[in-house]
Amino acid sequence: MREMKETTIQEIVRIAKELASSGKKWHFHMLTPDCMFNDNKDKHAFILEDEEKQEVYVTYSDERYMDEGKELVKLIHGDKIVKEYEKDEKPPVITDENIQFMLDKAKKLNEKGIHWHHHMLFPDCIFNKHKGNWCIVFEDKEGDKLVESISEEEPSKSLRAIEVLYYAQKS
Repeated sequence: MREMKETTIQEIVRIAKELASSGKKWHFHMLTPDCMFNDNKDKHAFILEDEEKQEVYVTYSDERYMDEGKELVKLIHGDKIVKEYEKDEKPPVITDENIQFMLDKAKKLNEKGIHWHHHMLFPDCIFNKHKGNWCIVFEDKEGDKLVESISEEEPSKSLRAIEVLYYAQKS
């Protein structure tokens, strides 16, 4: 895995905005202390991957950076990615049973006020063991299992359904 350069959340947001405005390939991760990808089990990790320069930036904190995450996810996928579905807008029909499991589980956890997380692993992501494919990963801590949905195309509709639930979590 590439070396991670430790920095501040402000610097990560600045770099992400710069990459987005110049049309570069990038993405980010928000890792909880118990996340399978987080080497620091005492802190939350916020990671930015500059895919073109192959540079990785990280900052650690005691709290999740939800506002910054919401800001960056909109930079990558547009404002609609976290927007609740309108009354006249039907959520997408999900045919992938792994995605449906993730959505059902996320709704139940949200109702119980239990924090959860997922990952959207881009094709060249440092954490993606399915290189060249998109992978949505859901860590089901309650069921003690990992659920993955792998696709050749970016799973935009599935991602939006998950992101809406993710950002609806109580702090």
